[in-house]
Amino acid sequence: MAAGKKSGRKSQASNDFLEPLAPISVSATNVGTGRSFNDGAANVSFSLPELSPAATSYTVTASSGQTATGSSSPVTITGLPSATSVTFTVTATNAAGTSQASSASSSVTITTAPATPSAPTATTAVDQDTVSWTAPANGGSAITGYTWVSSDGKSGTTTSTSVTVTQEGSTSQTYTVYATNANGNSGTSAASNSVTTTPPFFPFFPPFFPPFFPPFFPFFPPFFPFFPFFPPFFPFFPPFFPFFPFFPPFFPFFPPFFPFFPSFSGGCPSCTYSNCLRYGGFCSCGCIV
Repeated sequence: MAAGKKSGRKSQASNDFLEPLAPISVSATNVGTGRSFNDGAANVSFSLPELSPAATSYTVTASSGQTATGSSSPVTITGLPSATSVTFTVTATNAAGTSQASSASSSVTITTAPATPSAPTATTAVDQDTVSWTAPANGGSAITGYTWVSSDGKSGTTTSTSVTVTQEGSTSQTYTVYATNANGNSGTSAASNSVTTTPPFFPFFPPFFPPFFPPFFPFFPPFFPFFPFFPPFFPFFPPFFPFFPFFPPFFPFFPPFFPFFPSFSGGCPSCTYSNCLRYGGFCSCGCIV
């Protein structure tokens, strides 16, 4: 009982000029949903003992140093560090003064949304970009996914810390990313480096025309030698023109030429001329043998 506090109905008026007794039954509940990283919150509940003078306000103090005030239980205290176990005490205040601090509550782990990721890194390849980043602090609750956004309007989600994005060749873009857990989304990262997506490469292959080599090179069509032949010892015969179609395997080629010369014999028995010579079945004088 506070110093000077009296019991009994008649003493109630005098009790109204005393400070409250220390609050009791202090407990805390984490408030994680919608809370930004390192801006956690907890609802702290409490009560005053019986016969305690009434309080006009209450002050909640966290073991991590944050405080909050309220006119009744519960009081919400904010600004708590993420992923940290925190206890709470409460004091009650009225016009007469402030009570002693309550006993500490049981500890509660504060959770929030994840921290904001650092700027991702982008690299490029043919018709695609690869974007990667480092996982941020999870705020005390496991990260369930990431959302990436390209400066050209493309976006998507992934549970990994990298993603391959199909892009149009020769276009430039940057990327941002944010993380998500059960409490909500982190802040959006700063933009990545700008990359210009590599366009596809189409090498030029001109038509190929190999040199043409016929079976025999150089190639010459069939050769028909034409040799006018004049026997030296018969000026009275017309010129002799042997005609031989000839197909040599290569050029130039001149085969041996053997014109046919029938043998000559003695005189013609049926001729009266002394200078007749026989030529096969004929005589040079025109007689027939």
